Formats: sequence, C-alpha cells, structure tokens
Amino acid sequence: MLAALVAAGAPLVAAAFTPANGTFHGLFSQTNGVWQQSAGLVTITTTWRGTYSANVQVERSHYHHSGMLSPDGAAVFEVPQAYGDWLRVAFQVSPADADLITGSVSNSVWAGAFSADREVFDGRLNVCPDTGRYTLILPGDPSSTNSPGGDSFGTVYVSPSGHLTFSGFLADGHSVSQSALVSKDGRWPLFLPLYDGNGALYSWLFFNNSTNGALSGTVDWEKPALSWEWYYPAGFSIQTAVIGSHYARPPSGTPVLNFSNAWLEFNGGQLQQSITNYVVLTANDRVLNLGSGWLSFSLSPVSGKFSGRYRDYSTWEDFDFYGVMLPDYNFGGGCFPGWDQSGQVRLIGQ
Repeated sequence: MLAALVAAGAPLVAAAFTPANGTFHGLFSQTNGVWQQSAGLVTITTTWRGTYSANVQVERSHYHHSGMLSPDGAAVFEVPQAYGDWLRVAFQVSPADADLITGSVSNSVWAGAFSADREVFDGRLNVCPDTGRYTLILPGDPSSTNSPGGDSFGTVYVSPSGHLTFSGFLADGHSVSQSALVSKDGRWPLFLPLYDGNGALYSWLFFNNSTNGALSGTVDWEKPALSWEWYYPAGFSIQTAVIGSHYARPPSGTPVLNFSNAWLEFNGGQLQQSITNYVVLTANDRVLNLGSGWLSFSLSPVSGKFSGRYRDYSTWEDFDFYGVMLPDYNFGGGCFPGWDQSGQVRLIGQ
C-alpha cells in the first residue's frame, strides 16, 4: 500500500491534522537489509503555518527540500541525484501520534521506509528521563580474521533536553562521533557514514529498555572492499549487539568496578598466543600489575575510559590498548591494534 501511494504521489493517510512547530529525526533503510547506498538519516522541521523543511542524508550527500504540508499533514517531493536519478521522499505526520512522522525514501533502484521522532524535551519543564552518561562496546570476534577482533567502544552523554553526544573508537582504527536526539520512547537514531561515505554504522538504539538494560540494540556495520584501508581492506558486513551501561563517576575511594583481583586478557590481533595477566584494581582505580609482562594502565573515573600499553617478555610483543568500563556488567572491554587486524582486551574480575 505504501509503495502504491508513493508511486502515485498521493498522501499516505487521510486524517485531521493541526500544524505545529517541531523537529523530527529518524532513519531509513530497505526493509530487507541495510546497505550504505540505501540507508541514511532524515531530519524534518514543521511549523504552525503548515510549512516544512527536510534534509535527507544518503552516504555523505545531503538533499534539501522545503514546501507546504497538505491539509492532512503529508508531503511528497523529488530532488535530483547524481547520474540523472531522482530521490523521492513521501511522508506524513502520524494521525495517531503528533510526535511521529513516517514515510519512504526511494529512487529508481531501491526503496526504503522511515520513521522520525519529534524533539519533545526542553530540559526544564519536560526533562529527558534518560539524562546521564553511558559507556558502550560493540563486541568483536577475536577468532575472526575477516572482521574486527577487538571491541569497538564509546561514551555517550544525554542532556536534560534529550540531546545526545557520542564519541567512540572503532576496532578497525577509526574514531567516530555523532550528535543526535533521544525520543520520548528512548530511541537513538545512530547513523555514521564511514570511509568517505563508502560504509556506515546504522541502528536504532534504545535507552533503559525494561528487559535489555541501559543501552541496547543491534548495529549494522558496513565496510566495502577498500584497497587503501590498512585494517580489513577486503571489507565486511556484520551485525553486532550493543552492550551498554550507565556510567557515573564513583565517589572518592570507591572503584569503578566491583572487584579487586582481576585478569587483563588479550585475545586475537595476530598474537602468537592469548595473554592473561594478573592485576589488582585498587580503591582509587589504579591497576597494580602482578603478571609476568610489563604493563602501563590508566583509567579515567570521569569518563570510564581506560588505556595502556603491554609488553609480553616471552615473545617481546608490545602494543597499546584502549577501552571503557561497563559498571552494569562489571567488566571493561576494548581493543588493541595488531599488524592489520585488531584484538580484544577485557578486564574481568576473578
């Protein structure tokens, strides 16, 4: 039905509509999968006059359009793409929920559906219930040689007005960041174009889901074959479930994680063999090395990030490592660089 309405250029649903000021943020993708050339970010601003302005991001390209909403809160427009194609967008403010827009994005090759949530929090009279700091990892597979073995990781801050800032590091050697909106239902539209627009991270993530913890969701990570990439130049297409935790700076004298005796483990990353190093985590978040290798370890109680350097005297392997603490799960996770593959680092209580 949606495809037929879009093809005909007709409004999606006929219903009463009252124009209002609002900014909506959302994601689109094909219903049968996520590919960077047919997935992206949508931002739509509406006014009480019934006008709208829209921005659609596909890979690194942005397509803008403005116009008037129909009497039932719908709009259809087309904008030119490269190579003579046209990007067609159809959307409508939901008659059942004025804080939601649904619609479609398509061209001559593909069609995708989207939903977009309205900014509803003002930080004063209406405070976002998900306000706070979080840490997260995208677990890697240390046994794989075709996709990242290390854990990608990041930190998130959600303001009282629902605005989110994310800063992270991917286990194929790329730093990433995003500013986004948290919806009234706790949804975060994660979309990050990667590799000069040739790949992407894409997901709807959820804060404080009653069954899945502080931050949850499955991320699509697309990396095509790119000869200039040092790590994983053959590319990969993977899905990985986020592990996310609340994070708050602990009181002085209270450790970030609830243990003292721990293993610092290194796996994958083209190590000759896995390494397990015995350490002690002190009350002031210092790590004492009791293992056979040389270790430098630094932890920031403010952000939950850690970093360090390890040297294995038996093999003379020497590498840096990085990650975050996940207090809700009582461990730390991150990555370290191998020659052209990454490995996984975990700090786990004994």
